[in-house]
Amino acid sequence: MPDSDAHADKLFAKMIELEAKLDEAKQERKLLQLGVALATAIITAVVGFGGWLAQSRVQAHIDQRSQELEAKLALTQQFYGRKLAVYENIYQQMARLADALSVVSVVPDGQKSAVDAGHTLFVAYTSNSLYLSDTVVNELAQLVDQATRLPAISPTGKVTPQDVNNQISLVAVQMKKDLGVEELGKIPGVKNSTGKK
Repeated sequence: MPDSDAHADKLFAKMIELEAKLDEAKQERKLLQLGVALATAIITAVVGFGGWLAQSRVQAHIDQRSQELEAKLALTQQFYGRKLAVYENIYQQMARLADALSVVSVVPDGQKSAVDAGHTLFVAYTSNSLYLSDTVVNELAQLVDQATRLPAISPTGKVTPQDVNNQISLVAVQMKKDLGVEELGKIPGVKNSTGKK
C-alpha cells in the first residue's frame, strides 16, 4: 500500500496543481473579461465623444451659416425696400413733371413749375443712382433734357410734348422691368391663365 499512498499523494498533488492552474485560469479569464469590458466602455466613450464633437461642430457650422443667411436676407430686404421706395419716388416725380408740362402754357407760372419739376426729378435720380439701373438713369437724363427743350420752356426748343410722353413711357417700362413687376405674384413653373409660364 505504500505504493498506492505515494501514487495517491502524486495524484492529490497533481489535483492541487490542476486546481491552482484552474484558479489561475479563472483569474486570468476574469481579468480578461474585465479588460474587454473596460476596453469596450472606453472605445464606446471615445466613439460617442467623437460623434458628439463632430455633431456639435456641424451644428455650430449650421448655426453660423444660418446667422449669415439671416443677416444677408435682412440686408437684401432693406436694400430692395429702399430700392422700391426710390423707384416709387422717381415715378411720382415723373408724374409731377408730366402734370407741370401739360399746363405750362395755361398756368401763369407754368414754366417755373415745369422747370422746378424737372430739377426735382434730376435731383431725385442723381442722388439715388445707387438704387437705379444705369438704363433708368440714362432714360431719366434724356427725359429731363427733353423737358427743358420743349418750346414752352425754351424758345429754341424743338422737342414735342409727344416726345416727352414717349420718354416717360420708356422710363416707366424700364422701371417695371428693373423691379421685376411682371414676375411678382407668379409661382415658378406654374402657367398663368394665358398658358405662358
